[in-house]
Amino acid sequence: MSLNKKDIKKRIFGNELNYVKSVLEKGFRASTSNEMAKKLEDTFSKIFNVKHAISFTNGTSTMHAALEAWGIGVGDEVIVPPLTMSATSFAVLQSNATPIFADVDIETFQICPKSIESKITKKTKAIITVALFGSSPNMKTIKEIAEKYKLKILEDNAECYLGKFNNELIGTFGDCASFSFQNSKHLTSGEGGILITNDTEFADNVRKVQSMGYANV
Repeated sequence: MSLNKKDIKKRIFGNELNYVKSVLEKGFRASTSNEMAKKLEDTFSKIFNVKHAISFTNGTSTMHAALEAWGIGVGDEVIVPPLTMSATSFAVLQSNATPIFADVDIETFQICPKSIESKITKKTKAIITVALFGSSPNMKTIKEIAEKYKLKILEDNAECYLGKFNNELIGTFGDCASFSFQNSKHLTSGEGGILITNDTEFADNVRKVQSMGYANV
């Protein structure tokens, strides 16, 4: 499809505009309103080669739901980076757990594996990594640390779509990965988010938090 000067200045045009019109024309009826969400989830599952992709209202609720689905709460600690949008820590606080800040690597500005390991206590339940500025933390080493201490990994990839580390897609290293569609992100629908995972039991628990157990089927 060729673009004209008027379209270039627009944020939504062409097929995107047609999809929005299609949703509006169906009037959000219960039997049809999940069509686009289902297409989004199916596409993400296929691209990342995972069993489950669950759409959300935003990329903060994705992480909150993941922590709740793992049963993380009062008295638990979750390691997070200090250099990121506040939502990464907010999700931990919303789960009534405590965010613990690991330092960042001075060369990459990504969360530092050595600092992560130094922050682990008996209360630590999970690590939230952030693929900042489209780049990636050292997910190989972080995964080894998580396996050593039996910790969950939640990848916050709001700024990284289809990026790779060691030739593997970011979003496929952790137990689950969160993506954001907020209007400043690389891929946007104005607002929204999605969580991907290969763990079926976990996915079912996430849906119970996300929308009372409803699935886009």
